Amino acid sequence: MHRRQLFVQCFLIVFQLSLFTHSHAQLNSLGDSLKEIDKLFEKMNTTTPGGVLSISRNGQVLYQKAFGMADLEHNVVNTTETIFEAGSVSKQFTAASVLLLVKEGKIGLKDDIRKYFPDFPNYGYTITIEHLLHHTSGLRDWGSVAAIGGWPRGTRKYTPAHVKEIIWRQKQLNFIPGSEYSYSNSNYNMLFFLVEKVSGESFQAFTSKHLFIPVGMTHTQWRDNYNRVVPNRAIAYGQEKGTYEQNMPFENTFGHGALLTTVDDLEKWNQRWANNALGIDINSMQRTKTKLNNGVTISYACGVVVDSTNGFESISHTGATAGYRALLAFYPQKQLSVVFLSNDAGAALGQVNHAVADLFLGKAAVRTVEDPKGIVLSKEKITGKAGMYQHASVPDLQEFEIRNDSLVFKDWKAALIPIAENKFMLRGTTFEFPAGIDKPATVFIKWPDGDTATYYRVKKIEKGKAAFNDFIGNYHSDEADATVTLLIKEGKLQLFMHPDTYISLDEPFEDGFFDGDGSFYRFIRNSKKKVTGFTITVSRVRNLLFTKIN
Repeated sequence: MHRRQLFVQCFLIVFQLSLFTHSHAQLNSLGDSLKEIDKLFEKMNTTTPGGVLSISRNGQVLYQKAFGMADLEHNVVNTTETIFEAGSVSKQFTAASVLLLVKEGKIGLKDDIRKYFPDFPNYGYTITIEHLLHHTSGLRDWGSVAAIGGWPRGTRKYTPAHVKEIIWRQKQLNFIPGSEYSYSNSNYNMLFFLVEKVSGESFQAFTSKHLFIPVGMTHTQWRDNYNRVVPNRAIAYGQEKGTYEQNMPFENTFGHGALLTTVDDLEKWNQRWANNALGIDINSMQRTKTKLNNGVTISYACGVVVDSTNGFESISHTGATAGYRALLAFYPQKQLSVVFLSNDAGAALGQVNHAVADLFLGKAAVRTVEDPKGIVLSKEKITGKAGMYQHASVPDLQEFEIRNDSLVFKDWKAALIPIAENKFMLRGTTFEFPAGIDKPATVFIKWPDGDTATYYRVKKIEKGKAAFNDFIGNYHSDEADATVTLLIKEGKLQLFMHPDTYISLDEPFEDGFFDGDGSFYRFIRNSKKKVTGFTITVSRVRNLLFTKIN
């Protein structure tokens, strides 16, 4: 054989061997990764609910397995074809529907929603379609309002008409539109109403024609009638004192949630980011983030969160309705798709998401935050800053105390490092007190991610010294459609709601109370110091008013 031919043949053999070795190493590596994923679901078995996880790359399924039971009562196992409810993952379908109408020129992102709903409350500010898409409208969450009124979601049958009634009777916003991001289902219920109003079609028909069919989602529908029999649907569960109980969404509201689907259908939906099944312009609009009024960009785009995970762009959303849990993520740079659906309220979505990202994207670099050495301040310079402070808009208390001549942040049980007379740092977080005030009325906190918060000083009540007589009486809220009674029971101030609900209130500071769920009650007094009412603030509703009645 000619020497050149021999060399080429030898080269090809070596090259093929190297390819085989590299491919074999990749397969081993992938196999090890998949075994690591299996470990996440070891506790899901024939005595527990479970779920289905699907992972694909470049449209090819790498991993798809079902765990646990779909129906504990009838011993039905979960399979990869089982139907689950996707919770707020559903919002991206509602957003896509709105964007299709924008593309057709039927609506504009900057349109005032009162253009389409003239009877909608006028709060003195313009709420746009864009505000609704990004959760920056300030609308109170209807489910949270209903819970304040004594009927949390899951305790009665809610319909779109109920939702509309609750949203329409609110007299205040949580904040000025565009000034903040605050997640509220009401935004996406409004978008649901908008799609039906503008398209002239039912939401079910519109999404089927323009979303499900074009993408190839053949096992997807809306839970618009919870009584309807849905073959192959998993029952949702939650634990109560260590025992599994059914936890189903007995309501007929949808658009903000309530998508019934499978992992295969959601895989097809995720692939539309790559194959542009809905068009490049829809994909582009949907992943476009927005800026608040102060110029800060938020990561919530249109029904999806566009962020970075382990150094790679991610397009994702999670969902939780009753006992159903869902995770949908797509990493464009790696063409990696992750779908997880579960009928276990205790499913750890964050753990699954991080584990899959670490295995397929590589672990994120660990960033260490080093605080400065700081300066020395006398005890006199820091004493006045100690005290209790209440968040300006959400139910959150922070307290500072003096310990060993240092100003200690009680939440972290650690001393703040002074870097100026009125400025301190700890773990990358900045605490700033107004200059020149011995007992500051406020403290400004800036967290490492750039988020800021203002806290106001409040007068702390010593344990055992609270006087409750001023608060006793009946109170009514038109917005919550509820009447409650405040009374003293077992030595505590308690809120009574008919027929048999008692909620104990604790008063950490003057006229400010918290209940066991973290809801904040602030009492209002007139010029004669008489209590005339109170407001309730929870995570998605701020300052909902109850007025004292005879």
